Amino acid sequence: MSDVNSRRQLQIIIVVASMLLSGCSTSIWVEADFPQPLVNQLPVSMGLILDDDLLDYVHYEELPRQASYTIQIGEANELMLVQLFESMFTDLTEYNEFPLIEPDSVEIDGVLWPELERFEFDVPVGQRDEFVEVWIQYIVKLYETDGQLVTEWPVSGYGKAEMIDRDDALNSAIVVAMREVGATISTKFTDQPELQDWLQERGNEASL
Repeated sequence: MSDVNSRRQLQIIIVVASMLLSGCSTSIWVEADFPQPLVNQLPVSMGLILDDDLLDYVHYEELPRQASYTIQIGEANELMLVQLFESMFTDLTEYNEFPLIEPDSVEIDGVLWPELERFEFDVPVGQRDEFVEVWIQYIVKLYETDGQLVTEWPVSGYGKAEMIDRDDALNSAIVVAMREVGATISTKFTDQPELQDWLQERGNEASL
């Protein structure tokens, strides 16, 4: 059985188990599409680590006077981040472990390791509340190929959707928040001082 199928089966088990723990529950498997970032590719070959915590990310929460929520974000994480980084760099290679074995033998400049650090949401209860809101924060870590940390960059996103159908609104708000994260990463990556210095070093090395 492939790792993808095994991971999806595990996610389904987690969702079902969470539903059984509460008499009133909502389960959402985030469905998303993300626009292709319109950015100039950086002349960098980048490695990418997407670990199980990110790929299997499930948020479970019980809201007073409402229900329990099980929100599966893992597949949306993978879709957003792979597409994003493929657009940003001239070459992207995914790795399953880090630090890399024999780092001097790989033809990459660095390794990105994104983590989903925080996820919060609010679903309206009263009739006057009309919007679902979502707050999400990732940490984008950049490493040298030998495992040395270059920098950590927190990137946040906020999403809001009109409360017509609760599940659809929550899904939409999550996607809006993730798109904001992607837009920030793609447009502000080179504005971060540590990343500017690192990119400058890569450029100088390439010119030698």
